Amino acid sequence: MNPPVLASGDDSALRATTAPSTHAMGRLVQAVRDLAAARDLDRVVEIVRHAARELVDADGATFVLRDEGQCFYVDEDAIHPLWRGQRFPLDACISGWSMLHSEQVVIPDIYLDDRIPHDAYRLTFVKSLVMTPIRTAEPVGSIGTYWAGERVATPADCELLLALADSTSVAMESIRILDELERRVAERTHALQASNHDLAAFAHVAAHDLTAPLATISGYAELISDMDAASMSSEGTNALGKVRRQAARMAGLIDAVLSYSTAATAPLSVSTISLRDVTDSVLCDLADLIASRGASVEVADLPLVRGSAPLLERVVQNLVVNAISYGDPVAPRVRIEGGVRGAEVHVQVSDNGGGVTPDERESIFDMFSRGTAGALAPGSGIGLAFARRVVARHGGTLTVSDAEGGGACFTLVLPGRVTAEG
Repeated sequence: MNPPVLASGDDSALRATTAPSTHAMGRLVQAVRDLAAARDLDRVVEIVRHAARELVDADGATFVLRDEGQCFYVDEDAIHPLWRGQRFPLDACISGWSMLHSEQVVIPDIYLDDRIPHDAYRLTFVKSLVMTPIRTAEPVGSIGTYWAGERVATPADCELLLALADSTSVAMESIRILDELERRVAERTHALQASNHDLAAFAHVAAHDLTAPLATISGYAELISDMDAASMSSEGTNALGKVRRQAARMAGLIDAVLSYSTAATAPLSVSTISLRDVTDSVLCDLADLIASRGASVEVADLPLVRGSAPLLERVVQNLVVNAISYGDPVAPRVRIEGGVRGAEVHVQVSDNGGGVTPDERESIFDMFSRGTAGALAPGSGIGLAFARRVVARHGGTLTVSDAEGGGACFTLVLPGRVTAEG
């Protein structure tokens, strides 16, 4: 796709066509953030149809799904009605052409392009359009943007719409994965071990599928920075930084989901390990976080235990990070202690925060559940779910109660011996 031809020496015009405005970048950042939080397709459609129109100052936008050989116009945001709720054959409309060819289409005048079904457009306001496929490999849908007057979409317009489409693809994949995870768990409770192995394989594939469009978003951010870094305003630089941080956050979420899914199937190499050594290693890794939060961590005597050192180290790390995150906002304090009681090893990680209400003491161990206190805290909401799954793999339990003097106390109980088979 060639950019518009500009007069020689018109540097400002060139920048205007190749670099999105600060306002557009800010709107893209908001759309990426909203899509990352979306938990169903209806919400994705709502976000995208408004964002697509606003990003490129269009007179209308549609969200189209590929559905059994047809283009389903799910919803729209337009100055006059378009095709909401209607279905057309893939080979009979421009959205289908875009999906079948995995290609973004820019049409300045629809009546000069024989790919357009002119009769379907005569009763509409549309004169110009851009159709952007959602996912370049086997597109699952497309985003249509329309103008009432003749307009040649700029490279900046096209890049913004491609970035929105990639973020939409990530959100749709995330929703599909979560729905699939829930379905599989519900159907295969009676065969948990087999289900766990299937889930791990699925998560590896899903993580690969999610990584590609996420890398595209990061690539666009780098491209924009390389093209116009010197002349970009501070607001634009900040907006671009937000895009990068959101991309990094989503990459971390993918890694967290993958870690959770494999926690029950990863090889359990059992040995006798020192929980004190494990804890010291964790605190060394978390030194920057501890310093930045002004946290104090007290470690009492800790026993030896039989288990998988790498997995238990991540459990301790998740519990310490959780204690720092939800401890006192000004001066978080963490205490780690343990001992042997009969045939069991007990370890407590306590904080000085607001604690966990009784009705949330089970739900906070669910995937993506962070409790009332976690609404504004950073993190993926998977750490405690991962920790409980690993502890269960060792034949133990992980619970939460009130800490002495206030705050939350997470208690890890492990059997004195864990077999290599787990």
